Amino acid sequence: MMRVSRHPALGAFALLVLLTLAGTWPQGLYLRSQVAAHHDPRFSMWRLAWIAHALRTDPRHLFDANIFYPETRTLAYSDATLLEGAIAAPMLWAGVAPILVYNVLLLGGIAASGFGMFVLARYLTGSSGAALVSAVVFMLAPYRLEHYMHLELQWSMWIPLAFWAVHRAVDEESWKFGMLAGVFVWLQTLSCVYYGFFLALMAAALAMLLLATDIRHSRAALRGLVLGAIVAAALIWPYAGPYLENAHVLGPRDPAEIARYSARPINYLASPPQNWLWGWTADRFGANETRLFPGAVAMLLALCASAFRPRRSVWVYAGICALAVELSFGVNGWLYGWLYAHAGALHGLRAPARFAILVSSALAVMAGLGVAALDRLRGARGPRMSAAAIALALLALEYVPSRMFLMELASGPPDVYTVISGMGAGVVAELPMPTPGRLPGYDAVYVSWSATHWHRLVNGYSGYYPHSYFDTIQQMQTFPDDASIDRLTTLGVRYIVVHEAFYEPADHAALLERMLARRQLKPTGRYRDPAGQAELFELTR
Repeated sequence: MMRVSRHPALGAFALLVLLTLAGTWPQGLYLRSQVAAHHDPRFSMWRLAWIAHALRTDPRHLFDANIFYPETRTLAYSDATLLEGAIAAPMLWAGVAPILVYNVLLLGGIAASGFGMFVLARYLTGSSGAALVSAVVFMLAPYRLEHYMHLELQWSMWIPLAFWAVHRAVDEESWKFGMLAGVFVWLQTLSCVYYGFFLALMAAALAMLLLATDIRHSRAALRGLVLGAIVAAALIWPYAGPYLENAHVLGPRDPAEIARYSARPINYLASPPQNWLWGWTADRFGANETRLFPGAVAMLLALCASAFRPRRSVWVYAGICALAVELSFGVNGWLYGWLYAHAGALHGLRAPARFAILVSSALAVMAGLGVAALDRLRGARGPRMSAAAIALALLALEYVPSRMFLMELASGPPDVYTVISGMGAGVVAELPMPTPGRLPGYDAVYVSWSATHWHRLVNGYSGYYPHSYFDTIQQMQTFPDDASIDRLTTLGVRYIVVHEAFYEPADHAALLERMLARRQLKPTGRYRDPAGQAELFELTR
């Protein structure tokens, strides 16, 4: 085991940043204008902006975000990304473009995840080259592209750092590193609730495996690890409060939804369509959230570790990998069901397949150990060649995407929301609303646009939808009849925005004709919105 010296670490981080840009090319060219073509980047930009807004204006009501009005704790309907938001806040306060802040945090999360793995793998192998291989496997494996639209799922740097701290706590019988492991679990939870819970389970499993295979250090190290668990629980508990309250109101995830996002063995042969080499497997062996192929090079290197370096670390991480694979099967496996029955936190998680991030982390460690074993083998048999350099070249070749699915986002505050801001406080309803069976419609767009005015919004987009919103959109299917107007009145709506671009021309014209016939709906004007033109109405009492 070796400590990480400062200068190789800085050089490694710089290289990992470059590899992140290469592995997501051409995203680096469009940091100010383009994001992944999905609803979630808009949602993440809103989350970052809301946290910055709430921290400066009313931090006590941080979780009472402006969406799904009049519901409370709506920031906790999904992952709050609190750590990312706290880091983004000073940049947003300084006037940095929200899309630039988002893209920097997204790519920075990938690079930092690689660096966290570099720290762990270098400690285990003593080789910077082997550690770089582990870092590249962890940060550029196809799983990353599958979730490229999810900011929080790219923030996984605390997983390898927690593992590193657990190793140090055991090897050095250190209570300080035990506590540090607990802090890393907390930071992972603040970054991504899914990964925080997964990490807590797997860090405990790692600790048990290490203690079971190192009896000499077990008793002294156990005290520090227990202290770390207490630290993690104490730090996480306040953050868990809004989620626990929401769980009582919203209930558990639909079992059918959990089943849909539970992996099957065949899914570990599926790669995202962006990958030039394995993209053809995307829909043949997988589907959304279940494209989990880790890469052929990484698996071959892991096999080399098992064959040529059968030391404790190899078997420990083989066990972690096997456990993570089993848990990723969710309801299709045997262990997840038992955990679901005994761990209430799992009731709010819909995608067991995301345990694949722990598969990736364990496989990355084994790949680094495999490189170290190959280098040692070559050194003993003849002129030394760098297995790390060869492995890095092969990984770069295998992991490079043939394309990235990006979309352009409009910049600048649109006129319609500038007008609303000038007219004063009031609840906003954006039309068209989705139908109950076709969520989310354009709600993710409306949520992101709400960051230009911060009025309360009836619409919303998140991991959960409150029952009240289903009632609203059901009644709004007949708008502007009496029942739908009464519903908006009950919700306290003042502003109704009708976005022309989201309607068929005939439907838009017919809706406006019916709205103009209602005395409660006062037309205010026609203004530019980010998609074209919008009519603004004021609902009078």
